[in-house]
This record gives sequence, C-alpha cells and structure tokens, in this order.
Amino acid sequence: MIGNGMDVQSLALQYVQIDRAGQDQIFSAKESEYNALLKSYRAIKTKINDFRDLLNDLTDAKKLEAYSVTASEEGYANITAGANASPGEYQINIQQLARADQVSLSFASETDPMPTSGTLTLGVAGDSFTIDMSTLPAGATLSDLRDAINGSTANTGVQASLVRSNGNIQLLISSENTGSANTLTMSTDGSADMAGIQSSIDNRTVISTAQDAIINMGENNALTLTSSSNKMENVIDGLTINLTKVHASPTDQLTFTVNQDGEATAEKLQDFVTKFNDLLSATGTTNTDSAIAKDSTAKMIGRQLKSDISGLGINKLGIEFTRSGTLTLDKETLTEFLEANPNGLTEILGGTNGVLEKLTDRLNGYVRGEGALLNTSTESIQSRMDRLQDRMERFDRRMENRLELYIDQFTQMQSIVSQLDSSFNMF
Repeated sequence: MIGNGMDVQSLALQYVQIDRAGQDQIFSAKESEYNALLKSYRAIKTKINDFRDLLNDLTDAKKLEAYSVTASEEGYANITAGANASPGEYQINIQQLARADQVSLSFASETDPMPTSGTLTLGVAGDSFTIDMSTLPAGATLSDLRDAINGSTANTGVQASLVRSNGNIQLLISSENTGSANTLTMSTDGSADMAGIQSSIDNRTVISTAQDAIINMGENNALTLTSSSNKMENVIDGLTINLTKVHASPTDQLTFTVNQDGEATAEKLQDFVTKFNDLLSATGTTNTDSAIAKDSTAKMIGRQLKSDISGLGINKLGIEFTRSGTLTLDKETLTEFLEANPNGLTEILGGTNGVLEKLTDRLNGYVRGEGALLNTSTESIQSRMDRLQDRMERFDRRMENRLELYIDQFTQMQSIVSQLDSSFNMF
C-alpha cells in the first residue's frame, strides 16, 4: 500500500523488474545461444587448423612412409633413413674418413712475450686473414695470439688452441671443416720480429692432413663416392650416413637393409585419425550432446568430411568408421597392405587426387578467405548478436523511462494519500 512511509523508488523498481522479467529471459537465452555458437565455431576453426597443419606436413605422402635401417655390423657407420629413402639392400666399403687439416707449432715458453710488430697470415681453402701483432695487448703471450686468431672477425675457418705436454707448449692450428679442399696455409711478413714464429711455421708438425671421406659401393667396389664431411646426406636418396670407422681391407663391406617401419608409419596415421576425430567431435558429429550438434553449418562440415574420407579408398589402409561415427586404425590391415603395396601410401594419399590434397582443399574452403564457410557463419552470428545488443539497449531505455513513469505515478499517489490522511485527521 502506498503511504507516507513508502519507498517510492524501491516500489517502482520492483514493478519494472516484474515488467521486464519475461523479456530478459528471452534476451538471456538468445545471448547464450549466440555465444555458444561463436565459441563452438572458434573451437571448430582451431581443430580445422590443427588438422590442416598435419595435412600440410604430410602433403608429400612419402613423409608418412617411415623406414628403419638394419646394418650387418656396428661401429662403422650410423645410418638413418628419411622420407625419400627407398627400400633395399646396400653394401659399402669405407675407404677413408674425412679429416680436417691440423698442424702444431712449437714454442719455447707459454709466457714468453709475442712480437710487437709484424703480421701473421693464416688461410684455409684459398681464403686468408691477417693478424697484426701490434694490435695484441701489451706484454702479449701465446694465449693472446690464440685468442686473436679465434676472435678475428675476418677469420676464414681456422681454429687455434694450446697443447701442453711434458713442459712443452704447442700452438695447434686446425681447419674448422673437414675435406681435402680445406688445406691450411700460414706465413709471416718476413720481418726480423717475426723470425721466431716463422721458424715455428717452417718446422711445424703435421697432425692430420685434410682429406675427403671415400666410400665404395656395390660388389667389387664398383662405385666410388666422396664427401668433404663424414656425414654423408642424400648421397643415396633419403639416407644419412655418419661414417665412424674405416674398413681394414678393400674387400670388407658393411651391408645395411632399408625397410619400411610399419610401427612408425602407423603412429603417423594414428595422429591423422586422432586429429580427424577431434574435428568431428568439435562439429558435434560424434558429440551429439554438445551445443553445436544441431547447428546446420557444423552438421554440414561433419557430413562433408565423412563423405570425403569414405570416398577416397582410405579403408585399404585399415582406416574405417566405427558404428559411433569415429575413425579407427587397424594396424594389422595397414601392415598387410604395405607389405603387398610398398608404394600404396603414396598412391592413396599423395598427388592431386589423393586424400591429403582433397582434404586440404576442403578445409581451406571452411576457413580461408572472406567467403569461407565458417567465416561467413561467424559473421552472421556476430551480426545477430549485434542486433540483439541493440534491442537489449533499446529495451533498457524503455524500462528506464517506465521506471521514471512509475516513480512519478507513485509519487503523485503518495501525495494524494497524504492529503486524504490530513483531511481525515481534521474530523
């Protein structure tokens, strides 16, 4: 009842809250619906990008074909097979390992001062740089010369170190890289101050001579291969051969076999299956309790992807749909297929008509460009959300006006009641 003690503001607010309760529920439900859709679209995009990144990594189907290498003996070479390897058996004879050029220069003492003038020129593989002795610090010793060599910004690939043994001191000069082309050169300017260093150069000790690695392949060492490094990459397609030991005889051979590694290939395909299932779940295709399950855009994405997978012969690899609608990988079927079809992965997954390319094109249509399906769907929901916000703001303004109206009305009624009370009190 409206009387002198009534809080008009609170009463008016209660009336407004009653008036707006039904519409607020409608607004809240719509806002939640739109937010849930936008969140679901973002989740689908994330899963699409994850799956697309995997497909891009595997676009060359050879990358799915993992290989293992088995060698007849250990200790001669560490051999690994990459994506471009071909199954087969190989025989190599390791004739020599690649070495760096290395010499030592003898000096009387580690603490004797270095010349304060003159130049020392060092070179490797035809390039050289010069150390100006006058730039060394005052009282420079052999360790300062070593530091000047290693720290020179013009250094062309020379390393210096000190070797101490039985009271003798040696300045060890090495080429950074192995291979016959990396031969060291060294000289002084011939000045009197540099006579001691020149004498060390003239009487240097050869520790190792620069040379290439040499291996011979096949029966009777029919094919000779050379490398400046002991790590021979793609000398044979897809193989990395790290040489570690020379054969004692030209007739000795290391035999190694390259085979498909079914377990490793299965792991990569399982990643394919897992990411595809994650995407289906995000679209609500296999997660029917999710907020997105009834959305027409999400349902179409799931339906198209399942259709693409089903129509590309991927079941030959042991990849099939379960009754629940998810993909599964049968490793036994995969193994049997690869044994019978060594190039089967490339045939099914690779090329412009392969699974990887077609799925990539499909996914790009969902997320790439202004006209992409998920981009236009997201824009549509955002537009609805913006319109809803406008309606909510207009409704709020109407309710504010209604609040003012109620306050005016209740204030007038309170005034009338107060006047009536005064009149009654006069009798």
